[in-house]
Amino acid sequence: MCLARNSKLMSLKRAIHGLVNHLGYDIIRKRSIPSSPLIPDSLSADMKQGMQLVQNHTMLPPQRLVSLFQQALFCEISRMTGAFVECGTWKGGAVGLMAFVNLRHGKGLRHIHLFDSFEGIPEPDKDLDGERAHQEVSDVGGESEGRLQAVDGFYEAYADGVGTLDDNKNLLQKIIGYDASHLHYHKGWFQDTIPNDAKLVEDIAILRLDGDWYASTKICLDYLYDQVVPGGFIIVDDYGYYEGCRNAVDEFLDGRGIHVYMQAIDNTAVFWIKP
Repeated sequence: MCLARNSKLMSLKRAIHGLVNHLGYDIIRKRSIPSSPLIPDSLSADMKQGMQLVQNHTMLPPQRLVSLFQQALFCEISRMTGAFVECGTWKGGAVGLMAFVNLRHGKGLRHIHLFDSFEGIPEPDKDLDGERAHQEVSDVGGESEGRLQAVDGFYEAYADGVGTLDDNKNLLQKIIGYDASHLHYHKGWFQDTIPNDAKLVEDIAILRLDGDWYASTKICLDYLYDQVVPGGFIIVDDYGYYEGCRNAVDEFLDGRGIHVYMQAIDNTAVFWIKP
């Protein structure tokens, strides 16, 4: 009876694994997944405190926050010059974590630039951004005409509402306690703000792009990439998720003849170090 039971159990396990693999997924034992990967024990409490401070202001999963903490920490330890810049901030969680690391480990305040409409995500372009972007917007009753107008209901459907300017200021200035004189809020659509305001940003140590669509990603690279210092980090949050975002990055790098080793953070986000 025991052998028969074990045989049936093994057959059931193989069937489940086969179905999961057919759907494009895999099963991993929970205990095999390390907590706080690559973070020294001496910094674990520090990292966790920073993540806890921003957790209600970000949609980033822990793995991306861990990576961002490490990147910001490297900038501080190596005394890398330059600002922290994020394009697409939502409620400020990612840039808030960078500010936290600077306060804890920096020798002086950095200038921090936040580019966002602070009123929602614009329409994707159905010819550039791919079926996933079109479907997600269509599911909330929006259109994919590439117009610079907010898609009503998008962040309500996929997140905890729209990230406002007040949300960002509250986190950075009140919760994190960063000096407002070093915080620069660029409110508006990227196509309007970045060509005009890029000249206000000097050297960049971390350029974090979370604009989702092709046009939003491409304009950030066109105007801000040259200001990233050698050895600085370029992070693209949706490279593995939205077709338009990936194409914008690939076209930019190919068009400039830039060859980089692109490192996956998870199955969606990537980064590279500027040569």
